[in-house]
Amino acid sequence: MKQKTLSESVEFEGVGIHTGEVSKIVLHPEKAGTGVRFMVKGKYIPASYKYVLKTDHATLLGKDGITVITVEHLLAVLYMLGVDNLTIEFKKGNEVPILDGSGYYFYKILKGITSELSEKARVIEIRKSLEVKNCNAYISVEPYHGFCALYRGYVKGLLEEGVAQYCGNAKEIIFARTFCYEEEVEYLRQKGLAKGGSLKNAVVIGNGFVHNPEGLRSKDEPIRHKLLDLLGDLSLLGARIRGRVFSHLGGHTLNYAFVKNLAEISFSTSFTSSCVSTP
Repeated sequence: MKQKTLSESVEFEGVGIHTGEVSKIVLHPEKAGTGVRFMVKGKYIPASYKYVLKTDHATLLGKDGITVITVEHLLAVLYMLGVDNLTIEFKKGNEVPILDGSGYYFYKILKGITSELSEKARVIEIRKSLEVKNCNAYISVEPYHGFCALYRGYVKGLLEEGVAQYCGNAKEIIFARTFCYEEEVEYLRQKGLAKGGSLKNAVVIGNGFVHNPEGLRSKDEPIRHKLLDLLGDLSLLGARIRGRVFSHLGGHTLNYAFVKNLAEISFSTSFTSSCVSTP
């Protein structure tokens, strides 16, 4: 497995779902070993769990007084495409544009301009199961010959239980939009969030129906979106996972706890031989 970057720079512009401000980002190719990083006002923030500051309805990274928010959808797309080296420069704002609320438009543009490098990608091979819990929610990982991630959850009033999976086919989840329940909208606004949210970039779920006139893109679209979020947060590990990840009712906070726990174990020399390897 080789490292990848992009063959050319590409630009995205749109509203930030939480800040409500127009954001413009430019993705720049980078050499092997650079990693994925954000740049705001000339300062860099690595796309790493080490710089996670908040996980409240979005993943927020920060360093030296500079922050970037809602990074998960773009990072999920980069993870699925295998792009390891990239600088995401903010020309306007500090929130990744929400676009239509999914990863579709990022994927549509980027899938044709990935570029393979000669150096090997960093891989963590799972050799022993690991689980992180929070009340009824948990995330686990177990040995597997490749990479596969699954999410199990429910959609209140619409779907009692559903399971979504990603085992290499981005089409399974790339279209799934972010969502919230109608009773959460005012709460989010009071917290200073969702200022840019609308039915054009999010699914709003009522009591047994959705407010969006076009309906859901699949009956389990919210569950598939939670899986998209999971992949974005997993990318903060800074390495590819060779293993099977399973999330039951997980969200950004539990995703972060899982990644942090896995990183602490896998990057510790005392556990490398028994749990994971980093070739």
